[in-house]
Amino acid sequence: MLIGSNTRWWAAGIVACVAQAVIAADTSSDATSMQSTDSSSRRMLEEVVVSAQKVNQSSQDVPISLTAVSGDFMREVGATGLQDIAPYIPNVRFSSDTDPALAQINIRGFGSNPLNSAFDSSVGFVQDEIFFNRPSYYNEAMFDIARVEVLRGPQGTLFGKNTIAGVFNVTTKGPTEQLSADLRMNKTDPEEVSLEAGIGGMVTDWFGVRIAAQDISRDGQLHNQFLNRQDDKHEQNAQRIKLLFLPTEKVSFELMGVASETSANYWGLQLMSLDEGSSDFLKNYDPDIEGDPYNFTSSYDQDGFLDKTSDTLGLKTDWDIAPVGALDNLNMVLVLADTALTIDSLVDLDTSPANLAVLEVVSDYEQQSAELRFTGTADSLFGLGSGVEFVMGAYVFDSRFSQGVKINTGDDFGAYLLTDDALQLVSGQTSVSSGGLLGGLNLAGIGLISNSTGALSGEDFFRLDYLLNVDAQAVFAQMSWALTDQFIVTPGIRYSREQKVADASGEGVCRTAALGTPCIMESALSAEDYDERGLSRKESDVSPKLAFQYYLNRDTNVFLTYARGYKSGGFNASSFGGEDLSFEPEEAATIEAGFKGEFFENTLRLNAAVYQTEFDNLQVLAFNGAFFDVTNAASAISRGLEMDFMWLTPFEPLSISGSLGLLDAKYDSYPNAPAPITQGVHAKQDLSGKRIAFAPEQSASITPTLTLPLFGLAMRASVDYLYQGNQYTDGDLDPNSYLKGFSQVSARISLGSTDQRWAVTLGGSNLTEEKVLNQVLDTVFFPGSYNARQKSGRKIFASLSFAW
Repeated sequence: MLIGSNTRWWAAGIVACVAQAVIAADTSSDATSMQSTDSSSRRMLEEVVVSAQKVNQSSQDVPISLTAVSGDFMREVGATGLQDIAPYIPNVRFSSDTDPALAQINIRGFGSNPLNSAFDSSVGFVQDEIFFNRPSYYNEAMFDIARVEVLRGPQGTLFGKNTIAGVFNVTTKGPTEQLSADLRMNKTDPEEVSLEAGIGGMVTDWFGVRIAAQDISRDGQLHNQFLNRQDDKHEQNAQRIKLLFLPTEKVSFELMGVASETSANYWGLQLMSLDEGSSDFLKNYDPDIEGDPYNFTSSYDQDGFLDKTSDTLGLKTDWDIAPVGALDNLNMVLVLADTALTIDSLVDLDTSPANLAVLEVVSDYEQQSAELRFTGTADSLFGLGSGVEFVMGAYVFDSRFSQGVKINTGDDFGAYLLTDDALQLVSGQTSVSSGGLLGGLNLAGIGLISNSTGALSGEDFFRLDYLLNVDAQAVFAQMSWALTDQFIVTPGIRYSREQKVADASGEGVCRTAALGTPCIMESALSAEDYDERGLSRKESDVSPKLAFQYYLNRDTNVFLTYARGYKSGGFNASSFGGEDLSFEPEEAATIEAGFKGEFFENTLRLNAAVYQTEFDNLQVLAFNGAFFDVTNAASAISRGLEMDFMWLTPFEPLSISGSLGLLDAKYDSYPNAPAPITQGVHAKQDLSGKRIAFAPEQSASITPTLTLPLFGLAMRASVDYLYQGNQYTDGDLDPNSYLKGFSQVSARISLGSTDQRWAVTLGGSNLTEEKVLNQVLDTVFFPGSYNARQKSGRKIFASLSFAW
């Protein structure tokens, strides 16, 4: 049952909102009849055009909960990626605002932890109509943005698999009718410099071009006191070109190429809550080691890095077929795409100054896709109703992913084996202690064993190899049928099928392996050699959708939508023993009700929705000591409310925008969930009825903006109040990962020409210097201690922009 008695307050809330909308609509209608016919000086909200239903239409006409963010707003707040605009969007959360590859994105409490690469994403990413199936693409080409659409809830009917929590649908700028260009230079303290530029237009009647580029250089805020470097230093440069060909009035070809390169120090974690034994051991390598996660200070002995490159080529063909029989405006679109992504990384697995273990990961990904779709309109459906709009098509997808992982034994691992931490890992009980004997010996400190592991054992590591091939096809259709001028019904359906074939293996490699002696790292991880070839699974899914929409008047409508989503199963890429490699697909069904309205002569836009989503076979990760195994929890439920508004106030210089999200996401049944490591290394717990991690109870934003003339120029000043509620940041709901609700304040002021050709902006984020831990995870080698990722501190920026 999708909406039960325990959600009555949300239902009551939406009824109240709808009633208020009706009253406001009537008031607005009465006021409109009394206005003068001269409205040339009246302020009005601009229409927001989106492609959430594969056709361009007003966001107010789409019967789902969505938020659209313009590229201008991203540039105004100094955003360099999607993580920077997430606080302005209800019920959306990023686990990191600095990680270039492994940020976890959650919508309505659900997302996929990318630490196990076998996990498909729960939040889909589409850019310029190309679906990207790896989470690392989120950071690849976020520049020269025209619009970002965030679609909340399952979007399987039109966007396919792995959009079970929602979709980020991004559109970048293309060639304009007239030659145009823009340039933005941004300087931030702490040290960060970014440059974004684009130029293009129609060169002839039949050919246009747009070239854009971005360059980011960031020193970072996390200082490594052991290596004397910044552990989150980041550099990225990317370029995009779009070529538009118009061979006829009805046919267009847009060829797009994108390239991106990222180089970063990695991976930006701090030790937290070190116990006395761990601290004493690590002080042998860094006397200043501490476990304060709020001071932007780390102490690694390894020069961790991440190098990432991607290349994408896309071709969009658009053919305006014109009327065919009873069909009007028949149009065909074909989108072909080819992309490749390579990541090479090395990280200090123990995140400490001791040389215990080094993790090396090299992955290569490539995908090819094609989508053919037809859109059109008709006056009626078999003589019934007052109009029909439809979209139908087919989609094919092929990808190949390979990954090699090495967990190398460090030179100090022998000394670590004679610590209470090692004793606790071996026994599986974090309460086990040597009674101070091992700590008193301090073999690391007197040098008897420290630095000797490598010399005695030679090269010693555990290797994981993984290869996955995916072949998928789908057909889909959706139509919006106007039964009357006010009532629209939108049914849709998608049929998908997919085949995955995988090879997975794990092997301990060391000098003594040929003699049958276990390798050090393999033993430490309780791993076993395995080699599984030709693993295969076939799946099919039907994702339906049904929406009802009623227009109270031209500017206000209410809707009720049901939709299903699907995330495919797969094979564990990080198993240490080869057991339970397969995990099952995840399914979700959602129902949401809401209203969208524009009031007071189109000066107030107010949208709100309540929803409930039920998940079956929810895919979750369980920490296995170094990586995360994929399993299926029984079920989960997410309920909530989402609202956003934009208001041009009666005081003409002032406008106010804001958003509100309420979220109650819980496991319905999860009886064998991993317990906090303080209860034992392999302990279990029952999380049925408990909150899901990364699901803040509330999220809110409000932004008042003043726009005033000043000495013949235009001045614009804004303040953002951003709030995120209580939440856990680790899947086992360890109390140490609990994050209390927090608020942050950002502000900016700009001065520029009235025609917006240039502007100078001074601004800042987190001005009150709130110290927030975005994520807290268990450490690998120090039971009871944690790795923390701190949210960015205060930043002050200045920017100069030109447009012509």
